[in-house]
Amino acid sequence: MKQLYYLGFVCFFASCSLFSGKKKVFDYCYVNSKGLYAVAYGKEPTRIFVNGTDPRLSPDGRKIAYTDVGGKDHERRIGVFDLEAGKVTILDTACHNCYGPVWSPDGNYLVYNAFTGRSWGIKYIDKENQHAVELGAPTDSLGFSSPTWSADGKKIVVQNMSAVYIYGLDGRVLQRVGFEQMDSSLSFSSSTSFMLNKSEDKLIYWAGVGEEARSGEPHTAVFVHDLGAGKSMRISPRGYECWQPVLKGDTVFCNGKKGAAGKENIYRMDLDGGHFAVAYKNKIDVSFASR
Repeated sequence: MKQLYYLGFVCFFASCSLFSGKKKVFDYCYVNSKGLYAVAYGKEPTRIFVNGTDPRLSPDGRKIAYTDVGGKDHERRIGVFDLEAGKVTILDTACHNCYGPVWSPDGNYLVYNAFTGRSWGIKYIDKENQHAVELGAPTDSLGFSSPTWSADGKKIVVQNMSAVYIYGLDGRVLQRVGFEQMDSSLSFSSSTSFMLNKSEDKLIYWAGVGEEARSGEPHTAVFVHDLGAGKSMRISPRGYECWQPVLKGDTVFCNGKKGAAGKENIYRMDLDGGHFAVAYKNKIDVSFASR
């Protein structure tokens, strides 16, 4: 389930003064019905105004990368909002249609989906906005999508609607995991993301659950795939629709709701599905600093 949120950028003198003086460092950001907010633990949330979607807080808590939708000559671009300066930089991403930026764990790079002119591929660019690198050229019309980083920042995980590929930054494919290894009843989309855990023996992902969709119950769930055993296990409970998981250490956070008509919250759980609970009520699309 790909949620789209449009957050208008406005920067009057009064709002920009929020970022002046003492350095602003935040611990996480999220989206709710009113917009995008960044939070430092123990302090009130700060409203952030950007013209786009897919916000991701940088590991140092000082910038937010996002998909900019305000360019007249581009379909989508990658923007970075400096939380201290209150300034947006549109990155030179070497494509006219790109989206979904994800910070590397050290904050030195952003990886993103990039249209290559014939299909979708994956590129990454350094934080100084100097050089965009194509990770791997797609070999068919499906292309690649939904990149994520390994915890050590040395690998990027992508998928092409038939398999998951783990790439080294030099463009070599280190491992391929075919969708046929997953539960055959699951359905995937181009927005389905796969993440390696810290020990790199598991993939965390979300997928459509066909049986529940046909019965009218919630139809997306979060799974863990054991790379050694070649088996997947559902970790989000039945009765909940859960999607777009993110990892913080060994804790999985995800968007979710109870029942088809439930309110959207951010839930948390262990890698084995234990301790499932609401983490942030009436919020979605959380991302964390790593400090």
